[in-house]
Amino acid sequence: NEAWGTAFWGQRYHGLDEIQPPRATPTVGNPAQRLDYARFADATMRENFTAERDILHRLAPGVPVTTNFMTALSQCESVDYWAWGREVDLVTNDHYLITDGRRTHVNLAMAADLTRSVAGGAPWLLLEHSAGGVNWQPRNPAKLPGEMARNSLAHVARGSEGAMFFQWRQSRRGAEKFHSAMVPQAGTDSRIWREVSALGADLGRLEGIRGTRTVADVAMLWDWQSWWAQRLEWRPSEDHDARERADTFYASLYDHHLTVDFAHPDADLSAYPLVVVPALYLATEETGRNLRRYVEGGGTLVVSYFSGIVDADDAVHPGPYPGALRDVLGLTVEEFSPLLDGGTVRLTTPEGAPEGPELTGDVWSDVVVPRGAETLWSYADGLPAGRPAITRNRLGEGTAWYVSTRLSGPDLDTVLGRALADAGVTPRTGLAHDVEVVRRAGETGTYLFAINHTDAAADVALDAPGTELLTGQGVVEKVTVPAGAVRVVRFDG
Repeated sequence: NEAWGTAFWGQRYHGLDEIQPPRATPTVGNPAQRLDYARFADATMRENFTAERDILHRLAPGVPVTTNFMTALSQCESVDYWAWGREVDLVTNDHYLITDGRRTHVNLAMAADLTRSVAGGAPWLLLEHSAGGVNWQPRNPAKLPGEMARNSLAHVARGSEGAMFFQWRQSRRGAEKFHSAMVPQAGTDSRIWREVSALGADLGRLEGIRGTRTVADVAMLWDWQSWWAQRLEWRPSEDHDARERADTFYASLYDHHLTVDFAHPDADLSAYPLVVVPALYLATEETGRNLRRYVEGGGTLVVSYFSGIVDADDAVHPGPYPGALRDVLGLTVEEFSPLLDGGTVRLTTPEGAPEGPELTGDVWSDVVVPRGAETLWSYADGLPAGRPAITRNRLGEGTAWYVSTRLSGPDLDTVLGRALADAGVTPRTGLAHDVEVVRRAGETGTYLFAINHTDAAADVALDAPGTELLTGQGVVEKVTVPAGAVRVVRFDG
């Protein structure tokens, strides 16, 4: 009763036998009860998996047991993969492109980085993806020539030990008969079969990469339970979407040509010069202390709005917003001021602050009261006009930034660029947009994956000479990546 706040609306329980799963209610249900039910459902499914896993361990000792995750943030939203990652012998993932016209390769990179992070940075396995089109979207275009190999090797770059497919031979019957396969209805005299065969040969040339680990530049906090809580009804604005914030912040880091690790809010963050918190509505006091230790130790933290608001029971932290993050951010929020549909706010740099461009926010604004933090941008209009909009708090050896409105595109790039400079992180320059560069390193050496998602050849500068493994050619100062292709350089020495 205390945890769920059942005194409100007279919901008090007198015994466990009175408690039922959430069901239809005259108005909005109890949010804390619904959050605990989500935890219960996830834990019950995981309990079933571990029971089956233990049987298999007993009957087939030494054989790894796994199950197929779907870490892309649009899939299997009811699963806490941080908890599941501790129970499997090998973390695996299914990833199917959502071909809706957006930059699907960015979502692919994000899903691969998240899977690797669930694995604790260890190598993982792409258990399923498609050789061509799928069959369950409103429109299912075929993959373009070279796209299947590029997708596959992008997963390998970000930690996968291979590239497996659903399905081997295309079905003639059933619900998935129009889903692509390694052997399509056209048989082996087909583009898909030839591209699959070529991919197999390329993976063989990359055998030395096995066991190496992807090298990350920065980290992003993500917590499935906080996401569950944010998706419940009656929040200040239905336009605020935690997944959208994670996608947008990730895309900005991707466009800075940086590789991202994801981390649980209570994880040790000391290895990362920059940590981004795009949407952490639910944050415990321990999370607040963890982030404070990180900043005091020299880290740079960037926190987006509506973070740190409630505890594990979805109860608002005592005192002003943002609750668990007040101290590390050096501010309080007097009130939220979400914007109406289509509304925007202008942000300008105040007198005495480093000069910066005018920015535009939407969806959200806060009435911010600095408690030690300096103001970098102020609201030029709206309810909080003249108040801080983006702040920076110097704490110990590091800094904590707060972004109190929704920024996107070049505006978010500008703010993250300033924070990266604070952190001493120098993004790779001279790369074309949508050319990604990822490193893997280990006992067999250091490898650079250069993946070109554009329709023009691109040059990627190299720090040292090496050998391009897919062609066998030596490279010195740069490697040229043909349009839509991948090149993998093993550095000498």
